[in-house]
Amino acid sequence: MNASTDRLLRRTLWANAGLSIASGAVLAIFAGPLARLAAPAPVAVAGLDLSALLALLGIGFVAFGGLCAWVASRAVLPLAWGRAIFLLDASWVAISAVLLALPGVWSTAGIVGIAGMALVVADLAILEYLGLRRIAGADLRPAH
Repeated sequence: MNASTDRLLRRTLWANAGLSIASGAVLAIFAGPLARLAAPAPVAVAGLDLSALLALLGIGFVAFGGLCAWVASRAVLPLAWGRAIFLLDASWVAISAVLLALPGVWSTAGIVGIAGMALVVADLAILEYLGLRRIAGADLRPAH
């Protein structure tokens, strides 16, 4: 692996780090207002209301962004962590689709927020996948 083969994955991980930390901070700080905007009626999961869930999710996003930054900052990208981040992003998109399928839970703003975030994460996942494939392809080529 060299700088040209890992550039796409590294830059995507840095973008993921920045977006995750920023959106996580917004979710954690504004969890109450965002919860009221996202759902017309109170929503609770495992005894936690939506605002508490959004705050916890925001803290998780910040931690995930830190992980993305750590992976991107390594001199040699730890590909197992890159794959794990890709799988987590792909899972996020799938979970978002399930959330959107829940009947009558979300307001229009909630639907737009969930779908918008899922589209951004899907874009990152696609770029991560392409970056991982590029590295795998480079590793399989014979050295000259």
